[in-house]
Amino acid sequence: MAPEHGTWRRRLLADGRWKLAALVAATLVFYAVRSRISYTSTVTVPVEVEREPGLAVLSAEPFSVRVTFRGAFADVQALNNREMRVRLKPHAGASGGSERVRVRSGDIRDRPPGARVTDIQPSTVLLTFDRQGQVVLPLAEPVVEGKPLRGRVELDYAPRTVTVNGAQRQLEAMKEQGYRVQTEPVDVDGRVQSFTKTVRLVPPAGVWQADLAPPQATVKVNIVTEQSTRELRDLPVLAVAPAGRRVVWQVAPAAVLVRLTGRAEVVQAVDADAATVFVDARKLGPGEVALLPVRIHLPPEVALDAVAAEPSAVLVSRGEE
Repeated sequence: MAPEHGTWRRRLLADGRWKLAALVAATLVFYAVRSRISYTSTVTVPVEVEREPGLAVLSAEPFSVRVTFRGAFADVQALNNREMRVRLKPHAGASGGSERVRVRSGDIRDRPPGARVTDIQPSTVLLTFDRQGQVVLPLAEPVVEGKPLRGRVELDYAPRTVTVNGAQRQLEAMKEQGYRVQTEPVDVDGRVQSFTKTVRLVPPAGVWQADLAPPQATVKVNIVTEQSTRELRDLPVLAVAPAGRRVVWQVAPAAVLVRLTGRAEVVQAVDADAATVFVDARKLGPGEVALLPVRIHLPPEVALDAVAAEPSAVLVSRGEE
């Protein structure tokens, strides 16, 4: 038996350095792999409660819990892109009562499948219940963010009232205080034209898990520019005729008034000499008399809302060539 025992020891110690190196390598690989799948992260997750018919949650203590996850690096990183919720199911049967509900890993919704829950703090949530109520509250005028490129903003929005469902006591208090439901702000920064936008209604901060009907509002944003009117008086009326002919034209009246309407800064910048008033008399034969519309030419860079002549037509006669 001794020779066999000695042989076993010799075989065990043979190539000892290589066996030791392999053991060290295996240990390093084990801890390297473990570190890759053992990342942890703690995030705050809000609490929601499944609604029961006729029952509303008046409050939850706390409104959120801190959940620690463990998993591979990619799974833990995915926590930042998830809108997770803790969904609790109460068991209280009567309104106005309270219940302490334990938070379990299965109650956490929309979590990455590879991330394991290792801790939840606190592990329970105290729910207080009330009767389900409903009130109709006015909708506040949406808040405007930024400034349009020019002009001012006027809003028209619908609906004007919103139906809110939630805890009866909270809703009654809000109605007595004259609460108005708010909307998301409307961004008008740099806008130059009117537009219509659908915005989300913001649930009342004083009512937990409130239902709003409708959940959105339609806002028509009218960008109104300040207009100005300027009159250019006694502008002569020219007759446009084929070139190369010597014709005597009679225009009555020989000068008209031109009224410019548009943004104040544009109207005031128009040079009176830049406006040309004329009639198109190319089809008028010798000895003919006609009432022709007055036309006005302005430089193309001048952007006005309206340009009009007074009178809008003049009497034109053509003499003999």
